[in-house]
Amino acid sequence: MANQEPKHSRPKLSDVCVYGLKQEDEFVGIRYNDGDLKVYFPFGYSRPSSDEEQKYRDDILNLVSVLSAYSKESLGVGENRMLNDENVHFPIHAYIHVFNYFLNHGYYVENEPVYKRAKGGKINWSKTIKQVRPQIAGDFPNESVVYLDFVTKKSAHNENELITQIHKFCVYEAYEKIGCLFGFMQPEKAIVPFNAELFVSVLRTRMANTFNEKHLLLFQNMLDIICYMGKREDNRKASFGTNDFEYVWEGLIDHVFGIDDKDKYFPHCTWKIDNDEKSLDWRSEKRTALRPDTIMELTDDCKKIFILDAKYYQYPRTLPGTGSILKQIAYAEFIETQLRDIPDQAGNDIFNAFILPYAAEDGRNVETSYRLENFGYAECDWRKGDAQDAKPYERIYGILLDVRSIMQRHPKSSDKDIAELAAKIDNYSNIMPSSSSLSPSS
Repeated sequence: MANQEPKHSRPKLSDVCVYGLKQEDEFVGIRYNDGDLKVYFPFGYSRPSSDEEQKYRDDILNLVSVLSAYSKESLGVGENRMLNDENVHFPIHAYIHVFNYFLNHGYYVENEPVYKRAKGGKINWSKTIKQVRPQIAGDFPNESVVYLDFVTKKSAHNENELITQIHKFCVYEAYEKIGCLFGFMQPEKAIVPFNAELFVSVLRTRMANTFNEKHLLLFQNMLDIICYMGKREDNRKASFGTNDFEYVWEGLIDHVFGIDDKDKYFPHCTWKIDNDEKSLDWRSEKRTALRPDTIMELTDDCKKIFILDAKYYQYPRTLPGTGSILKQIAYAEFIETQLRDIPDQAGNDIFNAFILPYAAEDGRNVETSYRLENFGYAECDWRKGDAQDAKPYERIYGILLDVRSIMQRHPKSSDKDIAELAAKIDNYSNIMPSSSSLSPSS
């Protein structure tokens, strides 16, 4: 069935995977270039603790899962610019499914009988009675039921063999692109040349006459591969990923720690136009200039609100600038005005934090399940007044979040995780001295 001998040119997954480095174009994902496969992980995603192939394979599949969850197909084209069109159209899940099916079941071989309506042939009376309306012949009381068409078994040897060859073609194509993820199995090449129009027609015809869900799923993934290849001028290159991983980073943090109805905390503006009875209300989602990445709430003795800004920056080389700091304070002040009419709520219950990625070191004493660490805080010089009148949100605390831990657990959240992050911010704010220093501390 397949050549089980090792393919000597097959690279080690440890050589395929690139950890801890930012690419010039900021790409995160999988790139195939004329036989060379590379997998680029985001900054802060640490290398596995052991060199077992399965560890690297798990990392790659996890990366694919995370990128898929935050692609334009998942979140809507208008909501972000996560994965560009050329990248996201690469049907990597179809490639993985087709090769997995081959490893588990071998090549697809048609065993189901195919039926058609015809005047003659080997009649299946059960299907004929259910699917064909009979005609009534003769006059009462000598009426009789007559079938003018029958459901007959179709001889489809050539078509069945072609389906098998199309599967062989898709399996080999998947092996060429991502085969190193699955071991040493080198499949046979199909004997039929690539013909997108013919392959698509045969697959769609078979899907219309197949009721086996497992086979339907296989055919759909084969169809995705064929359609993708048919639209590509250069099939020697393929990629699945994003040049804007910061949107993935924001999405991960929002899903894990954020509330769903954070739009109630969005500041809005209205233009008043001279000599015009109407006002322009800038309240639509697309026109809202200030939108917090994540709002986290903790309800204990009283509600505490945490405004989290996810920054995909390389600490300590890059830190959020003045504009980001001022926006965090503006969010907090707006929320404070929203809470004035609520008993026991005040600005003392609002906190600000930046969340930056990092790779937690093995053996380091990190207490939280998401491996969180404080590194410092930022504040504005002109807001330094009486320390007793200062609001907690006027300091924006820096938190490092281990990338591997959050990507492996996406998008799970729990009250325990939220409480751990809240404690990192709240407890740190209670021990920090009054200072205007913006320097990070370890």
